[in-house]
Amino acid sequence: MINESGSRKLSENRPVQGAVIMSVFASMWEILGVSGLIPRVSAPALFCIVALAAAVAVTAVTLAIRFGALPGQRRMRRVAPNSFRVFGQVNIGQTVAVVAAILLLGRLGLWPYVPAAVCLIVGLHFLPLARSFAQPQYWWTGALLMALALAAVLMLAGGIDAANVRVLLGFGAAAVLWVTALHVARRG
Repeated sequence: MINESGSRKLSENRPVQGAVIMSVFASMWEILGVSGLIPRVSAPALFCIVALAAAVAVTAVTLAIRFGALPGQRRMRRVAPNSFRVFGQVNIGQTVAVVAAILLLGRLGLWPYVPAAVCLIVGLHFLPLARSFAQPQYWWTGALLMALALAAVLMLAGGIDAANVRVLLGFGAAAVLWVTALHVARRG
């Protein structure tokens, strides 16, 4: 195991780097949420929503960086020596699974289910990373994303409009990832 403790420079602080990357992915989920609003809101209102969404994304990244630079108690992590190899393998597997899900669901004409499938895969990808990077909060991150995916599938199967499901799934996944990013940045 490798000890990783409180270095405060972004270039040397892997938890903060991870938090920033997670915030970027949260912003992508936020875009999905905004896409669900498009059929319902006027162009000026949509512009305001997009501007607010961009402000939230920038604020989240800024807070992740600042939280990581704050002095204070940070926990000591015992990172597995092969953690970056595991990270690579997990992300390759995630990418393959996402592409396969898109192709399969598209072929079956189940396009509204694609975001839920992607959310499920993203949630699953956090589980092996929790142990490898000694980030126990990744367990609840993965669980919440998988629960959101299940809720989305049940809503779609129950006849709820796909745009409404995108709003829930997009903003829900973004919130989960941003909270995780801020927690990782602050606690290590």
